[in-house]
Amino acid sequence: MLIPGFLSAQSNPTVSIINNYNNWGWNNVYVVKNKFISVAVVPDAAGRILEFNLAHVPALWVNPKLFGKVYEPSDDVKKEEWRNFGGYRLVPIPVDNCAINSSGEKIRRWPPPAIIGDSPYAVDISTNTKGQQSIHVSSGIQNLPVPIYNYPLKTFSDPEIIEEQLQYNRSLYIEEDKSVIYIKHTLQNKGSYPVERGLKITSQHPTRSNLNLEDGENFLAYLPFTENLKLPSGKQFEITTSPQNRWNFINKNRFPIDKKNQEHLKKYFNTGTNWKGEVAPGVFEMHYDYNLMAGFQMIASKSWICYVNKLENTVFVKIFEPYNKNLNYEYGVNAEIYNSGMETGYLETEIKTPIYHIKPNEHFDYFEIQAAAKIMALPILEVNKTGVITKNISFDEENQMLSGEYGVFIEGEVLIHLKDTSEKLIKEIHLEQVSPLKALSFQIPFKWDLNINKIELIIKDKSGKIHHLDNCIKQKAK
Repeated sequence: MLIPGFLSAQSNPTVSIINNYNNWGWNNVYVVKNKFISVAVVPDAAGRILEFNLAHVPALWVNPKLFGKVYEPSDDVKKEEWRNFGGYRLVPIPVDNCAINSSGEKIRRWPPPAIIGDSPYAVDISTNTKGQQSIHVSSGIQNLPVPIYNYPLKTFSDPEIIEEQLQYNRSLYIEEDKSVIYIKHTLQNKGSYPVERGLKITSQHPTRSNLNLEDGENFLAYLPFTENLKLPSGKQFEITTSPQNRWNFINKNRFPIDKKNQEHLKKYFNTGTNWKGEVAPGVFEMHYDYNLMAGFQMIASKSWICYVNKLENTVFVKIFEPYNKNLNYEYGVNAEIYNSGMETGYLETEIKTPIYHIKPNEHFDYFEIQAAAKIMALPILEVNKTGVITKNISFDEENQMLSGEYGVFIEGEVLIHLKDTSEKLIKEIHLEQVSPLKALSFQIPFKWDLNINKIELIIKDKSGKIHHLDNCIKQKAK
């Protein structure tokens, strides 16, 4: 007997619970895979996603010094006791009022609040009506403000009252024929008073092809921008260091440098030379520099940010909720790239939710998509839910050729649809089969007939669903 929906449910990826996955040393690691990607969630490592791979290529840096470590849920942590497992982490924002000092003043604390940040999470699995299994994680209750350690007195400045109680939840699932993770974030007010809070959600990315090689120029990040969206300061972007701070960081943590040495001054007395600038209209590029500890803050004008491993021709993207100029964001920005010189070094792509007014027992949800693809060229020009564009579809009138270059998140058949001014389909051209493991590049002979107004590039998946990747309008053709 054939039960409707049974076969499709069987084809959905199944979550496995594995001990000592990847020899990390933790038990009960929740792992879900398909033929393109693998995702691993570690309950004892603050519920973090510590693996998101496209085939063998990792999106996430994992701290080998903390393999197998489990910490008691406590916010009595000193400055030097940040338990950074790596991977995919989060911080409640604003960060500037999460702690309290011995004078009763609200300030920032390093490390960030630890119950949400690095304490064990509860994890479970659910299955929806489509047969998709989701991994759910829940933090403990994060009390705010958190204490700060007073080094002269050798004691923590515990708050007199608990003003806020927060709980974070995340659910994620993947589908069979896509290199995509669907993520839902939830921050709930479990306390007695209204709060003004949001989340900074961060992925820590690898920046070395091997531990003995500093080749950060091969690990890039891209962020879209527009001149119409400026920071509260009026600037397009801000770099969160100064020439003197960078100089001090290198001198203390890397190697001795001398201000009498003109070569040293040229190379290191600056805010970094890795911020490459606008490499395509409205797209900013940067690469990793091991001799730098600084952030790059800018409003993402479109709902994406991405990390690229050039050596593996692989891009990992985040697609998130659009920037809303009517809402409040920490420091006025919804995205940041952070160049961290800690440990072996990692590059962070960060997205920020708005700061929401959350009443007791209420919450907000925030939706995010992460995806991965193979590419053939750079820079990244555009990202959508079907793939990334590295060369827009275009028509070369002189040579009568149609071409484009892409990375895709969906397995299926690439089609070109030719449409007239009324959006009526005139002709369908079958190009090739494609998957996230194969970059899409084509150059085909083409004649632009007078009745063709629009060219659409689409992917038709195995179920017959159409996914739009790019298009070209007649008057814009070249």
